[in-house]
Amino acid sequence: MRTFWVLDEREVWHRHAIAAARRAGYQGKRIFRGKEAGEGVGFIRCHAKPDALLRNHHDFDVMASRCLMIQDRDQVRLYEDKSGQFAKWGDWMPDTWRFTDEAEAMAFVDTADYPLVSKADVGASSKNVRILMDAYESRTHVSRLFSDGEVVHHCAGGAQSLQRGYVMFQRFIPHDTTWRVNCIGNGRAVFRRFNYADKPVAQTGNVEPVLAMREEIESLLEFSDSFFQHAQTRWCALDVLRDGNQWRILETSLAWPWPSPGACNQAPIFRTRRKWSGLFDAMFDELASGAWATDSSGSLS
Repeated sequence: MRTFWVLDEREVWHRHAIAAARRAGYQGKRIFRGKEAGEGVGFIRCHAKPDALLRNHHDFDVMASRCLMIQDRDQVRLYEDKSGQFAKWGDWMPDTWRFTDEAEAMAFVDTADYPLVSKADVGASSKNVRILMDAYESRTHVSRLFSDGEVVHHCAGGAQSLQRGYVMFQRFIPHDTTWRVNCIGNGRAVFRRFNYADKPVAQTGNVEPVLAMREEIESLLEFSDSFFQHAQTRWCALDVLRDGNQWRILETSLAWPWPSPGACNQAPIFRTRRKWSGLFDAMFDELASGAWATDSSGSLS
């Protein structure tokens, strides 16, 4: 019997994943370190705590040497690393500027267009995202980041760290809707979140599924398909904003909006003819269809 190995230190997904694996004819096993995996299919639910996340990087490499990995190496390495994502995929994002020199950052904010977004490397659901309204507010923010620093919150377990010695700005895109596009092999699940005017921060929590194809969704899917192909990923979530007639990626993630990992039976998986019956059921359907193909290192071929 084929084996599905799931490393989930956060107690979030392994029960759903293993139940879906058994429905698909796999033996499901939860593991706590990559060295416990053998032949089969591997999945990691990365932890957001910095020390655990570094261990998960090693776990992925060990698992990828033994089994077919659902996630790709870039997505695991760049989870909770917005600077790394910008360095690799900045062309797909809003204009972004990252400074490690305080004087250069101060010179930039004096001439920037406002409002301006400031981000930390870590955080989900708009944690650590700040909307700066003018140069005075920005200079105060920069000064703090290059002196005592600011406490930033990770997306799980109450973990905190200090943002210090760098600042990352991004052009603010006025919006009232944030989109989340999930890639599951060849399938796509789309969710949207309405953002109120008094809280203009892009966010994907408390989302609703997109139920029907229309011109805007087709455009969003075409854009997302292009990125998934460029990034060579078959398991990835994108946070996307509309920027006039263009789309922009805010960040990529291994995480998914609720109602994952359980059921959302009303939502279609676009690019396929199936309903969303749970993300892991969809994943195993895609595995059976040959959507995942890897070389011996676990990287997508």
